[in-house]
Amino acid sequence: MLTRRDVLKQGGVAAALATTAPWWLVRRAHAARREKLIVWSPVALAPQVDKILKEQAYAYAKQAGIKENELEYVEIGTGQQIPKLVASLEAGNPPDVMRQGQTQAALYRAQGHLIEVTDIVEKMQQVPGGLFDASLSTAMYKGKAYSVPQSISPIPLVARMDILEAAKVEPPKTYDELIEVSKKLQKPPKLLGYGMCLGLHTDTEGNVMDAIWAYGGKLVEADDKTVALNSPGTVQAVKVIADMYHKHKIIPKGAISWDNQGNNKAYQSRQVIFVVNASSIYAHLSESDKELYDVTGMLAAPGGPAGPSDRVSTQEFFLFKHNPYPEVAKGLVQYYMDPENLRVVMEEGGGRWGPPYKGMYNTPFWQKAGFQHWRQILDRGRLFSSPGGMGAAAGEVYATTVLARMVHRVLVDNWEAEKAVEEAHNKVAEIYARYPEG
Repeated sequence: MLTRRDVLKQGGVAAALATTAPWWLVRRAHAARREKLIVWSPVALAPQVDKILKEQAYAYAKQAGIKENELEYVEIGTGQQIPKLVASLEAGNPPDVMRQGQTQAALYRAQGHLIEVTDIVEKMQQVPGGLFDASLSTAMYKGKAYSVPQSISPIPLVARMDILEAAKVEPPKTYDELIEVSKKLQKPPKLLGYGMCLGLHTDTEGNVMDAIWAYGGKLVEADDKTVALNSPGTVQAVKVIADMYHKHKIIPKGAISWDNQGNNKAYQSRQVIFVVNASSIYAHLSESDKELYDVTGMLAAPGGPAGPSDRVSTQEFFLFKHNPYPEVAKGLVQYYMDPENLRVVMEEGGGRWGPPYKGMYNTPFWQKAGFQHWRQILDRGRLFSSPGGMGAAAGEVYATTVLARMVHRVLVDNWEAEKAVEEAHNKVAEIYARYPEG
């Protein structure tokens, strides 16, 4: 039985053929294709987006001369993404193409798993307006690209505007206000205030970092070498989270076991008033629950003494090595990132993500009132490791849920916040020591 590496050595790739399409190239499959083009697509938490992405993959395959049974398209649940990918990399058999989040590109690049894709990113930069700096910072390393920017997502406060308006209460702008508004408006046990993700998953990493920034903490300094997690700001943030969970009881008890869909489900089932989450909830409701969609707002996430979090996240396409048909895989990614194909995903998908192209926000869709605050966050947003860069070390911190485990020490193991923060700081320092470039 031939392995994927054997096929690669045999050179089973034909030359790329230009088509009448103005932006992308059809990457023709070899006539005697021995292995499938394998695409892993993590679920978007908005079913209409999953449907469009799958349809586009098969549309590309048809135009590239790939038979349906030669394309293996797999949708992966949010809690399975990283474990499944890690296992495939350890086995030397990763997918050809996968979409993943901002922190992973540098990590897998540093580990030698990714194909260089500078040619694709340079082409994308020629689209009017070019790419957002945040998307470029996650894709580029020493002037070369190792992932393809797919989207950028501001992380707003998703809020039940009908409940706020009925009580004549202003939306909270700080964590102190979030606590007070939640205590006033929640009706336990059926309706609680804040659906904060606290499970050992990546959504928790982001939610915890939002609070850390609000109180003046950070993961690392701008030099990408000096780990800065152990600070009064981080300790205060952890204490505030613990108080929201134990003392004020505005966070559902089950949140400590949620995966990345937990906060979505809590809001969509009307169990919480607020969540801090990407626009996946908003996009999902546009198709599944018009009544709730119409009373849902996307506002600036709560801040604190150090200001708002203004967090954004990015998604990228990764093209892995051990791929017998790299040109075919590159063709698929270019097809996805053709501006018109991307517009369908972004706009007909209800705004699940925002396009990484600056020039794509001038359509009526993005001028809707619901995206007003969302667009403001986009303009001033920062990434998980800010003020540091999104290097391999930050990727490992994120993937191994160091911040979530820090919070669990306090919520589950009854540690003092100071001790939990010190342990997490030491773990982060260990990780950064393994990646001298950050």
